[in-house]
Amino acid sequence: MRDRLHLRLVAFATLLTACGFDPAGSEVVEPPSVYREWWAKTEACSGLTGDFDRVEWMIVPGESFACSSGECVGHWDPGHRIYVASDWAHHEMVVRHEMLHDLMRRRGHPSPPFGSGCPLTWESWAASQATTGMTPATPVPSRLLD
Repeated sequence: MRDRLHLRLVAFATLLTACGFDPAGSEVVEPPSVYREWWAKTEACSGLTGDFDRVEWMIVPGESFACSSGECVGHWDPGHRIYVASDWAHHEMVVRHEMLHDLMRRRGHPSPPFGSGCPLTWESWAASQATTGMTPATPVPSRLLD
């Protein structure tokens, strides 16, 4: 009886894992050409290299979507899939933040490369824009990068 329950729990856990992350309305898109430039910049600041062409780009309609951290504008999936809310699809920091996750092949935000090295958090991006005399194009949102 105990073995049967254990098998059911393992099967259920496997099913949940296989479902993966899939926000409503997400669609596969061809990345804009500027994404390759941003990829090269992200490789340069991080010292990491990766294959841009292995990434599957997903656009989620709207300004944010539900993720494990709350409401996100970007999310990296270990299967080399990057999700970006459509309202943020042309925001360099948002896109490069998720690219850095793919280059690191992990979640989390260690500094370096995040913050120190690559200013790809809301706070470090705003600070880097200020030191170059530029002002951020958009205010720091309450939305997360996952």
